[in-house]
This record gives sequence, C-alpha cells and structure tokens, in this order.
Amino acid sequence: MNEIELIVDMLMQTFDGRAWHGPSFMSVVNGVTKAQASGRPVEKGHTIWEIVSHCSYWMDAVTKALHSQRMPDIKTDEDWPKMGKTEQDWIKTQEVARKACNELTHSLKNLDKDIFTQKVHGSYNGEPYSTTYRRMIHGISDHNTYHSGQIAILKKMMQTQNR
Repeated sequence: MNEIELIVDMLMQTFDGRAWHGPSFMSVVNGVTKAQASGRPVEKGHTIWEIVSHCSYWMDAVTKALHSQRMPDIKTDEDWPKMGKTEQDWIKTQEVARKACNELTHSLKNLDKDIFTQKVHGSYNGEPYSTTYRRMIHGISDHNTYHSGQIAILKKMMQTQNR
C-alpha cells in the first residue's frame, strides 16, 4: 500500500468506516435527531450540527487546495457555517458531509505523490500560514476524528441532561 492509498484508507475508515480507535465520524452522527443536532449543551459551545458543517467545510477546503494548489482564504464565519432550521436541512447537512468526503477521496486517489513536499499557502482569518500538502492531507483525517470525539461527548451530555 503506497502513501496515497494509506491516506485514502484512513480517511474512509475514520469518516464512515470501521476505525481502529472506535466509532467513525458518521457512525457517531448517525441517529442524531435534528433536536440533538441543534442542541447546545455547552453554553457558547458549538452544536453537533455546526461541527458536522465545519468538518464538511474543511474537507471541501482541502479538496479545493488539491485542485488549485492554494488553500482558499478562510474567514471565521465560513469556518463555522450556520445551522439550518428543519429536519430536511439536518439530513442535507449530513449528505453534504458525505459528499465532501467522497469528493476529497476521489481527489486523493488521483493525486500525484510529488505534491506531498510542496507548500500549501493561504490564510486563516487574515493570518497567513504555510504547511505541506502531506501534513494537510494527513491532518484532515485527524480533524474529523477530533470532532467525532466532541460529537460523542455532546451526545452523552444531552442524554444525561434528559434523564
């Protein structure tokens, strides 16, 4: 298995597969109701819905970076998209996340490995940053895993509060 195949495998496992560490991102999200998704058990914290949208946004940003070889300039309001209002909006948010992962996976499968050591340039909230494609590509899987843990904790908090 080459590095690209390994990265694709890791992304697929941690997003919607059988991850070695426990539940994948989508397995944590599956079964979450609109009420749970929009609930805010931590004052000033993010909701499950916001976290799912945030992860979709970043997978899309990495995909765009792979195609243009420049990370899109990211503003905070784009980084944390607003929630929808209806059950259908929540279902669509989950579909968008799956689509973002599928598009990223497709882009990775067609990637030239020579890009790994090249620098990706862009800015976040007006601050410039620079990293390699290798770090960015490995990092998106870590990012999803980190946020799946947050979602699992938020779900448990809401279950405890509803007892």
